[in-house]
Amino acid sequence: MLRFTTPILALMLASQVAFAQQETRPLRVVLDPGHGGHNTGAIGVAGIHEKHLTLTMAKQVAALLEDAADVEIILTRTDDTFLELTERTDFAHKVDADIFISLHCNASESPEPHGIETFFLGVKGSDPEADLLALRENENAVTPAPATADPLVAAIISDIRRNGTMAESSDLAAIVQQSLIKSIPEAVSRKVRQANFAVLRHSGIPAIVVEVGFLTHPKEGLLLANTDYQARITKALATAIKSFASLTADEREAD
Repeated sequence: MLRFTTPILALMLASQVAFAQQETRPLRVVLDPGHGGHNTGAIGVAGIHEKHLTLTMAKQVAALLEDAADVEIILTRTDDTFLELTERTDFAHKVDADIFISLHCNASESPEPHGIETFFLGVKGSDPEADLLALRENENAVTPAPATADPLVAAIISDIRRNGTMAESSDLAAIVQQSLIKSIPEAVSRKVRQANFAVLRHSGIPAIVVEVGFLTHPKEGLLLANTDYQARITKALATAIKSFASLTADEREAD
């Protein structure tokens, strides 16, 4: 009997060790509600301020994932506080985040543009419109953001490409964009694009900017002020985060 149970016990112990090795820690997500404090961000046709809307939606995403065993959400701000762009990524480093998602609403001088788009870092934008959006967002930095042709920016992005973060950011952006459009099929997909956002440059981890719609569009601006519409957005974001957590589980060992 002992000769029989010893191999069985050994097999059981080996299985337990293998299981322990396969255990993963939760995906630590820093969710960044754009703007805040004196920086209102865009002001919509319904009079809503971007800073309030991004904070509301970020809190909703955190609430949806509060009980998720495989995800941990940490917000860069939980009230109407102004944070420098560098403070946001510094915070992500401080808490040892796995990914960084900056949540925004879009705006335009024209009332025509509308739709959802998700960005990851690029030396230059996918198009002039993307460059203009990044320039507008980068104006929030105390230290002026370097031009897209700045050698330092090019060096930073080259390093990001080498360590694989660029590809992971692209994957994260694609998952988020797909989830949003699946949840809100009536919205125009402005697709995944690249832009030189200062808030993404020094993240060192997969990082994206999500623009959930145009506050300045007559119809979309009103929808963004609607709580049911906001719930569809936040549910889609939560679903995307869960999907990314599942896809990258093997990369995260338990502490």
